[in-house]
Amino acid sequence: MSKTYTIATGNEHTSKAAAQILDEGGNAYDAILAALFMSFVSEPLLSSPGGGGYLLAQPNKDKAQIFDFFAQTPYSKDVVEKDFYPIIGNFGATQQEFHIGMSSVATPGIPAGIFAIHNQLGTMDLKQIAAPAIKKAREGIKVNTIGAEVIKILTPILKSSCHAKAIFSTPQKNLLKEGDIQSNKYLATFLENLASNPMDWFYFDTPAQNIVNDMKYNNGLLTVQDFENYQVIVREPLSLELNNWKILTNSHPTSGGKLITEQIRHALKSSARSDEQKIIEAMINADKFKNNEAYESSKGTTHMSVIDADNNVASMTVSNGEGSGYVVPNSGFMLNNFLGEEDINTNGFFNFAENSRMASMMSPTIISKANDRIALGTGGSNRIKTALFQVIWHIIVNDFTLDQAINAPRFHYEKGVLDMEHGINKEGVVSLNLAFEDTVSWLHRSLYFGGVNAVQNGAKNLAIGDSRRNGFGIVKSHC
Repeated sequence: MSKTYTIATGNEHTSKAAAQILDEGGNAYDAILAALFMSFVSEPLLSSPGGGGYLLAQPNKDKAQIFDFFAQTPYSKDVVEKDFYPIIGNFGATQQEFHIGMSSVATPGIPAGIFAIHNQLGTMDLKQIAAPAIKKAREGIKVNTIGAEVIKILTPILKSSCHAKAIFSTPQKNLLKEGDIQSNKYLATFLENLASNPMDWFYFDTPAQNIVNDMKYNNGLLTVQDFENYQVIVREPLSLELNNWKILTNSHPTSGGKLITEQIRHALKSSARSDEQKIIEAMINADKFKNNEAYESSKGTTHMSVIDADNNVASMTVSNGEGSGYVVPNSGFMLNNFLGEEDINTNGFFNFAENSRMASMMSPTIISKANDRIALGTGGSNRIKTALFQVIWHIIVNDFTLDQAINAPRFHYEKGVLDMEHGINKEGVVSLNLAFEDTVSWLHRSLYFGGVNAVQNGAKNLAIGDSRRNGFGIVKSHC
């Protein structure tokens, strides 16, 4: 009897690293960690050891758990002269202001998350899990379309520091473009050290010591106390059943799971005639709901999903914000700028509760029905809630296949503006333009609408990496 595993991530190299570990005998959690390690190399402006994230894990015939390794606010915000300043990211059609600098950094959780997941669910040696990423970091990876686009958007951050610029530049000191080869020997050495030492190495030894020293002399906020007291939080996911499907997603204090499920509930109760109207009404309701609460989102985000041949399920979303501009000495990666993201700091900058877990809209999700299991998630800032809602809606209500649900054109409603992705039928666009005062008709599919990377095992075995963000899926059977 053949067994099948499925993998979908935001990059071909990321998916292949997970596949290598599964082929070598690892389980879904070994594979998702291999994908995470590789994402530091292949998606370095979306994923970094200096960021944070969440894993929704559902081992076969066992209860599901959320591993929360998102960022923690500093113990103190009393630095008088903070290193904190705005830059403008150019998205082409729109521009957005971000804040960077040493005081934009929150305590990173990804290294702790790696060890918590590995200790509780992993089966392979961590050095073997990290090996594919270490090899690629030394050899170099060709910059793809999305990588080049993100570099272009975040150019002001990369140029804010000679160390950051060096990571993302050619030997001729030009910023990388599509087709260029990017290697990172400092990152390779860092990953080797991370995988070869206990978790304490990052939080108690050289990396933390270097970061804290730089913070002290450059008006940052993080101290020894912030690193030594960081903890991964493990909790139960949000769970509900709709249309004979069970949905598991990120739970309180995060916001995305609640908003996604509220949209599904609202749409199911809607008396609107068309599917499009039900979807948009649910988005409008969620936008009002969000504006009445303190809901948060992170911008630079990527997602990876794995179901192994033994039906262990792993759904992980991670973020580094846009990056702070500060590169950890001799390590080859930037720390996050979560304290400088307006969407996360809804009460205003530096009005956060000290030493508290930051919240996010990131929502790794698992949906199941009978013997079918689907793991999915997305990046995309505030579009996380609408992208996942639409994909899940198409599966559980419209009976779309996974690839149909992901490839269907999407809507996004926020603050009175309805964005309509290319591909929506002309009659629908005309009627929506009449119904809404402020609409934007996109002329092409765009990473703006998220990047849902999803896998399915059961009656069908599918792995769909969202083409909007160069996602890559792998389905492989073996005896």
